Parts: sequence; C-alpha cells; structure tokens
Amino acid sequence: MSKLFEPYDFCGIKLKNRFIRSATSENLAKNRLPTEQLFKLYKELARGEIGLIITSAMRPDRTWTRGPQQKNMVIDSDDSIPNFRELTNLMHSFGSKVALQLGSFFVFNGESVAPSAIPYTWIPGVTPRALTIQEIREIVEIYGTAGARAKKADFDAVQIHAAHGYPLSRFLSPRFNKRTDGYGGNPENGARIIIEIAAAIRERAGSDFPVFVKMGVVDFCEGGLAKEDGVEVAKALSQNGISAIETSAGTPGSEMNALGATNNSQWKEGYLIDYAAAIKAEVDVPVILVGGLREIDMMEDIISRGDADLVAMSRPFIIEPHLVKRWEEGDREPSHCISCNGCMDLYMEGETVECIIE
Repeated sequence: MSKLFEPYDFCGIKLKNRFIRSATSENLAKNRLPTEQLFKLYKELARGEIGLIITSAMRPDRTWTRGPQQKNMVIDSDDSIPNFRELTNLMHSFGSKVALQLGSFFVFNGESVAPSAIPYTWIPGVTPRALTIQEIREIVEIYGTAGARAKKADFDAVQIHAAHGYPLSRFLSPRFNKRTDGYGGNPENGARIIIEIAAAIRERAGSDFPVFVKMGVVDFCEGGLAKEDGVEVAKALSQNGISAIETSAGTPGSEMNALGATNNSQWKEGYLIDYAAAIKAEVDVPVILVGGLREIDMMEDIISRGDADLVAMSRPFIIEPHLVKRWEEGDREPSHCISCNGCMDLYMEGETVECIIE
C-alpha cells in the first residue's frame, strides 16, 4: 500500500492519509459566513477522502480586508462559532480533519499597513504605512482571539497565512521589511510576529492545539527572500512553537508565484519540491509540499525520498474534489487540472471560484 494512503499522525491529529487540500479561495461567503454553497463544496471535498482540508483564508477581523470585492469568511465574533461548528462537524462526519487558515491583514485602524512603508502590489497606487510596535501587539492579540474561536468551533488546527507577498510574508522579506527594531533586520526577527501569533493562539486555545504556517520560502524577486534565508526562517518557526510548515513561494510581480512560473513555457509540475526538501532537511516538524502536484507517482516519490511529509493540492480539487478517492480506488490517471488558472482569474474578478473547463 502506498504511504500516501496510510494513516498519518499530524501534530497529534490522526489523518486517514497524507493528502491535504491546501487553502483555496472560493468567493462563496455571504455576510462573512459560510453559505449553503460552501457547505456543499466542503461536503464534496470530505466525501473525496482528503485527509486534511484547510479552509480558505478567514479574516480574524472584518476590517482587515483590502476591498469590497472580497468574499472571505470572517471569524471575529463569538456569534459565528455555531455556523463554523456546523461546517467542521460536517467534514468530520466523513472522516476528514479540518484546519482554519487565518488570513492576513491589509488594513488596520482604517489605513493600509505593512511592516515598512513600501508600495504594495495587491493595493495598486497605495504606499502602506509602517505598523507601530503597539499595533503589532494588537494584531497578535486579534489573531490569538480568532484562534480560540477556531478551537471552540471544533477545528482541528489553525494555519497562519504568511506567504504570497501578503503582509505577514512581507515581514520575512528583506525587500519589504526595513525595520530596525525587534521585528526586522534578520530572518529570526522577521519571523517574530508569526511566533508571537502562534503563542497567543496556544495561550487561548491550549498548548495541544496545533498551529502551523504557510510560508513563502523564497520571493523570486531582486532583493527578496532568498532560499537560505527562508530556511533560517523555517528553523526559527519550528524551534518556537510552530507545529508544521507548508512551503510556498513567490510574491506579486515576481518571476514565479504560488501558481508556478509566470512564463508558461517554464512551468513544470512540482515546481517547489526543492524548496520543501531544503526546509525538510533542517526542521523537526512535518513539512507540507504544495505547488503544481498533478501525478500520484511524483507524490509517492516525494514522500519516499523524504522531501516532504505530506502533499497538498489546490487547483486539482477545484476540478475534481474526489481526486484522492479516485486514486485510492485504483484509477491513477493524473489530475484533470491543466493549470490554465482560469479559476484564479474568476477569483480576482470577485466571482465564484470554479473550473472553467469542466
């Protein structure tokens, strides 16, 4: 039997296999809460035998959004806990575990903010204001409270989103973090805010509640986070309370982003394998590989070589939520996803995220 389909102990969570649905935006929330369409989508993912399902990024505070077109779920009120508990219980009923991804801030106290006052691609024409240390402390507390709500809603874990050029990942990057205080100047200081967020969540949700991170290992742009610095960040995180690391890469405008090489002629499957392997060689926590995984043979090789502990996919589950079940039943044909990114174009337009070639 393939290791991919064997049960796996992930940070104290008993997974039925090593497959993960990486956090994927759906643009299906209404009034910042899950809708019937979202319930239906997550039910199908769970029926598809995915070991761990990571939700789309939820804001810990609804005022953090970067624009009215965003249709993210938000977990900033105790009143929302019953809605989310219904969602987690649904996925648990099919044997899937579920983690809540805590999305990043873009706006704080009514202003666009970042670690340093450097223009931000995600908000064209706006130069964000550098956060004060007091504001960073307030943000950490908000994350901590959101993590406690996740635990009360029966999520099995939370994931901190610190990738893709979003503000938390900008703390990790020497190109975007020019701070001279304890939150900048070297990889360890850049990781400090993430470490403090994890500590705040554990303080409120319990020391046994897993907190893991999705981090950018390399920026792929001039002056950005380099591979060796990404490894140092991962080491700092793993040594200071982060339960697991999902490796991603890229920042807007770079030669490679989370979807792969921006030049289609250079796109290849498994484009982040080497970066996950570099992290895996240096940390003692589980490493999750995401990025252009389409063939089960490749994934089996990754696990066998020890380049990662688990494999995650996003776009393949948009077109085929029962992909893992199909593979488990013996049909080893690769994912039907052709990486055209039409689904992500819909996301950027604020439309429901779905496959355009089905």
